[in-house]
Amino acid sequence: MKSSQTSFAIPARDSSLREGTGISNLDGRLWDEMGFKVGRFFGDEAVVRARVAIEARYLIALSKAGRIRKLGKKEANILLRLHEKVDSKVYKQIREIETEARHDVIAMTQVLKKLLGKYKKLDDIVTADWIHWGLASEDVDNLSKATLTMEFLKEEFLPQASLLLGSISVMAKNTKNVTIPGRTHMQPAVPTTLGKEIALFGVRLAEVFERISDLKLRGKLTGAVGNLSAQRSAAPEINWLSFSKKFVESLGLETSLFTTQIEPRNRWAELLDLVETLDLILVDLSQDARLYIGFDWLVQEAKKEEFGSSAMPQKVNPIDFENSQGNALLANWIIEGLKRQLLVSWLQRDLVDKTILRNLGLPFGYSLIAMISAVKGLTRVSPNKERITKELNSDLSILAEAYQINLRALGLPNAYDKLKDVTRGRKITKENIGVWLDGLDVPEKVKTKLRRISPENYLGYAKENTQKMLTEIERVRRKLA
Repeated sequence: MKSSQTSFAIPARDSSLREGTGISNLDGRLWDEMGFKVGRFFGDEAVVRARVAIEARYLIALSKAGRIRKLGKKEANILLRLHEKVDSKVYKQIREIETEARHDVIAMTQVLKKLLGKYKKLDDIVTADWIHWGLASEDVDNLSKATLTMEFLKEEFLPQASLLLGSISVMAKNTKNVTIPGRTHMQPAVPTTLGKEIALFGVRLAEVFERISDLKLRGKLTGAVGNLSAQRSAAPEINWLSFSKKFVESLGLETSLFTTQIEPRNRWAELLDLVETLDLILVDLSQDARLYIGFDWLVQEAKKEEFGSSAMPQKVNPIDFENSQGNALLANWIIEGLKRQLLVSWLQRDLVDKTILRNLGLPFGYSLIAMISAVKGLTRVSPNKERITKELNSDLSILAEAYQINLRALGLPNAYDKLKDVTRGRKITKENIGVWLDGLDVPEKVKTKLRRISPENYLGYAKENTQKMLTEIERVRRKLA
């Protein structure tokens, strides 16, 4: 039955790509805020630019190896900057050719020849057909994606990681002396400090960030099935294994010499595992922050111009932490799918991964959003010391461990059971503890020691460990900045 209603969709004539029509947060509503930071490394135009750069540098390497004529300094400089000629207009030309050729790298090489053809000095390189000589498409593609990803990590991802560690560090410092009732299984447990709990997230993240910072992706230039057969057959006088290693390392990557047509991608899996771990820590941080806000132990900044609910005027929602958790989860769902495919190929090569890898920027982008949102959340909360103190004093069952462990150390039999009978499943006040202590059959000096125990001084090494964690967080933060 035909509906009498007008379609709610955007009219086809108006559906050009823009912030309001992008189908993901990255290329849609968040493009101007941060999506462009990902798109300029992982968008298809960026990949094309990188392909051109790889092909141009390969020509320079062939010249240095004596395979093609010696290139002058000006000619080499032209090649080194050739990728800069790939703008939106050139990209569109490549896409038009690809529509007919149905091969993205072939389309790129055809336009590359046209770009080089504009320089008379390099015309002989084009006419002699040295473009893409001896290469498989995957030689160019794997190097392009790896170099772009390494650049993204350095320029965008790790600097944001440094900001996140800085925000955690500031909050941990501001709360290092704030004692809170610890909770395990959501039940009263043992006192701890808010600063220590916050710093713990920082030191966990710092470990992951440092490993990402130290990691190098691998790249391969080994030909159609990984044996450099074309190069060795045409020019056996050149050590092509050494050539491959030197060329890949010149791009800032580690070399894979033992490959099929594709680089095995173990290092990619390692990187994605690290990002997945980062995201899970952000989920943990976001959940705990929201619980502390729910307990009223953390108070959010309430800005007059903002709204927390369309119905309830009192609401100040922990939206930044919720956004952080949601984007971290989304990133990990994509990572799980990527990891299942990246290490798998039918024999020497198939193209199942080709379309999947066009979405490689998504998990990095959503992880970046998760970090940005976490920073926003952390900078807008402060401890509600009055509320925390009230809760600390409202239930001293959190000191049950302290009492029983000291009594057991003195050799008092059944001390654990005695505390269990008094405290299990009950809220214990200071008065309850006083009555219980008065009735203990122990020397008065023992009672005095037990009376001096409080939530504020039963903290073990919480404060010392917090300072050590802060030092480690700052070390890594400086490394990443």
